[in-house]
Amino acid sequence: MRRLPVLVSVAALVVAGAVAGAGGAQAEAPAEPDHAAATVVRDIEIPVAGQPAVRAWLVRPQRAGGGLAGVLDLHWFEPGRANQDRSEFLAEATALAGRGVVSVLPQLTFPWAGDPVGDARDRAAVTAQLDAVRAAYRRLLAEPGVDRRRTAVVGHDYGAMYAVDLAAREPGLRRAVLLAPDATWANWFDRFWLQLPEGERAAYQAVFAGLDPVDLVGRLGAGAYLQFAGADRFVGAETRAAFAAAAPQAKVSLYPDEEHDLGAARTRDDRQAWLAGRLGLRG
Repeated sequence: MRRLPVLVSVAALVVAGAVAGAGGAQAEAPAEPDHAAATVVRDIEIPVAGQPAVRAWLVRPQRAGGGLAGVLDLHWFEPGRANQDRSEFLAEATALAGRGVVSVLPQLTFPWAGDPVGDARDRAAVTAQLDAVRAAYRRLLAEPGVDRRRTAVVGHDYGAMYAVDLAAREPGLRRAVLLAPDATWANWFDRFWLQLPEGERAAYQAVFAGLDPVDLVGRLGAGAYLQFAGADRFVGAETRAAFAAAAPQAKVSLYPDEEHDLGAARTRDDRQAWLAGRLGLRG
């Protein structure tokens, strides 16, 4: 699970039906065949105080006017996989645009572009990434036509962990689809990077007090939808049980034969159906 350089998949734009220029120029793509409105995909930069701007894709219906739902998509971390960047949910965002949804898909950077070091600097790095995620959500709210009462965040792996922290603290955001999150920040950082001596693990765990997803997910109540894979080598039964205990009102789907990527069409269909119901989508 150690990082590789972040590569943005241009191929994903082709799947989505549009390519945005390097300068952020607007590109248009035809909508899904059964929808009349065109879909616009734009490459944007989102300013973040004290940090470099965040690169993101903005996907929306071309039509003007209000009544649009909003979704923030936070990708997974899996070195060597072409979609372990902001491209992961691009095809889904394009499909949802035809149902009246604006999506923002930011590029995440920790731990994609920097390794954990084993002390309080890791908490600072997580907090900085959360600030960038929050800025991306605020950019979503600022997009013309988005109804701030109808928003959700979708996240996978580390993206899901950031999604929990965002949704638990952001006023008005109480809908989250969470694919294969870990319960704590320290676990994967230690397991795949640090390999701390047993006597140091508790202290490192304490570094993230108040930030761990398992401690925050309960704030979402029935607004959380957890998707887990039965054949996941990173998220096991113990982690699933911890989330179940922490969020008894959440909807949970377990796909016994799926692996950590949760790439089957049925997982996509299930989360899009859940979003449609929660956001009141047409079609």
